Amino acid sequence: MKKIFIIGFFALLIIQACKKDQELIDGKRPEERVAENLEKYRNELTSSPNGWVAYLGTTLVGGGYNFYMSFDKNNRVVMRADYNSDFALEAIESTYRVKQVLAPSLIFDTYTLLHLLQDPDPGSFDGDYSVGYGSDFEFEIREQVGDTLKLIGKKRKAPLILVKATADQKAFYTSDKFSDNIEGITNFLADNPFTYILDPKDNTKKIQVSMSPDVRSRSFALISTNAGEIITNSGVFSFSDAGARLNTPVKQGDVTYTSLSWDNVAEKLYLVSSTGTKVQILVSNTPILPLNILMGSVYSSLTVPNATQYPGWSANFVTRRASAASAILTGGYNLRLDMMQFVFNGKAKTLTLNAAVYQNANGFLAVYSYTYAKAADGTFKFTYIGANGNGSLMIPGMNPLLADRINADDFKLDYFINPSNGAILGQFVSVQHPDFTFSGALQ
Repeated sequence: MKKIFIIGFFALLIIQACKKDQELIDGKRPEERVAENLEKYRNELTSSPNGWVAYLGTTLVGGGYNFYMSFDKNNRVVMRADYNSDFALEAIESTYRVKQVLAPSLIFDTYTLLHLLQDPDPGSFDGDYSVGYGSDFEFEIREQVGDTLKLIGKKRKAPLILVKATADQKAFYTSDKFSDNIEGITNFLADNPFTYILDPKDNTKKIQVSMSPDVRSRSFALISTNAGEIITNSGVFSFSDAGARLNTPVKQGDVTYTSLSWDNVAEKLYLVSSTGTKVQILVSNTPILPLNILMGSVYSSLTVPNATQYPGWSANFVTRRASAASAILTGGYNLRLDMMQFVFNGKAKTLTLNAAVYQNANGFLAVYSYTYAKAADGTFKFTYIGANGNGSLMIPGMNPLLADRINADDFKLDYFINPSNGAILGQFVSVQHPDFTFSGALQ
């Protein structure tokens, strides 16, 4: 028995020794390797003399955002963001950590410009309720390729790319030039809502350029037609030191576009191909493609805001909306009418009206479903199908808008330019009652 015990004891020692040998790689324990890895990334972040240019993509709302970041050894980070020209002027300081959380991670642990993109309060930065834009402030470091660090958000999987900045980039991002570029491009798009490029194949056919600098959308699209079919090549962008960076290249025919270049002196905007060729974005006084053929394909929805007055709303609509809002508020359920979203499905030929309503602080959706037919001249006819539970409760109050107009009239859809900021809106115009018009944001 004693011999068995001794043999077992030595066998256990051998197993433990093997385990210890297995733990050692290049003579280092796992915790030692982790510590060295973290120190390597800390040094990378703080040793870049010109800071970092960062590109972030959100996963629920919007698209691309550009930052300039500078990290120091005291766990402080200073950053600027491209949300608009004002944000680009202001350097905000906060704190960061590099630590192991299952993997090497970069954590922005006090409120930064990044946190705005996931603020749960829509009133704070226009994100979606409770989730913001679908962004992160804790990122797992996935890999380093040369001067580039690639990270991924731990919660929302938002991709973050850090690239070591050059001296010229540091000078650009820390001066007024960053803000001037954003303001210049934004003003160009506001002043020229209908833009296009000429098809590289024939240098004659117009291809519509749709680009929104709004912090919530950051959308970019090249739209054309082929035998009556809508062809859309789209992506999202962030501003950059050159002008704008397409987060993913956009291909049009045989040409792949990777960025946009802004000439702040001549006030001209160019698309830049993967080969470096510049194509000027031209301006038209009229729409390149009518809205009625783009709804349900390029644009999926038109959102009417919660307001009492809005550009593109006729007095008839204002009166009827106010009547509906008052009726559902005093109709026994104390419901407050908020925004209304008209969602088009071009393949199924359906329209869904999602009306947001609130009872105190609790939000609900009243949903009204339609099919639609579109005439040769682009006129829409909506056929009412039914409503969900919340929608059914509100039908008597909503009738000034629904039974009297949406359900009964034919409608033309057209662009409406907001006179206050030049933004392109979509507008419903009743054929039978031309004094009934309303507009909203296109998405």
